Amino acid sequence: MRLFDTGGIDNETVDLDDVEIYSHLSSHYETLRNLMFQEIGYSYCYMNYWNNDIYSVYDSQKERINELIQYFTDNEKDNRGDVLWFKEQVFIFQCEIENMC
Repeated sequence: MRLFDTGGIDNETVDLDDVEIYSHLSSHYETLRNLMFQEIGYSYCYMNYWNNDIYSVYDSQKERINELIQYFTDNEKDNRGDVLWFKEQVFIFQCEIENMC
C-alpha cells in the first residue's frame, strides 16, 4: 500500500497500488505517454508564460512540478511499455497541476 494525498479541495488520500483509481485513464501506452507530454507542456506554459508572475511567488509548487517532470524523464525509458507505471505518473502529475494557483 502506497498512500498518496491528492491535495486540492477534496484532499483525498488514495492507494497508488489500487488500479481502480486509474480507471478513467487509457490502457494504451502511447496514449498515456502522449497525455503525459501534453500535461507537461500545459504546465510549462501555465507557469512560465501565462502566470509567470504568480509562479515567481509560488516557487514550491513549481519546484514540485519540475521534480515530477525530472522523475518522469529519468525513468520513462526504463518503463517503456509499462502501462501501469505510466498511469501512475499521469495520475500524480494531474493531481499536482489540477491545484495550480
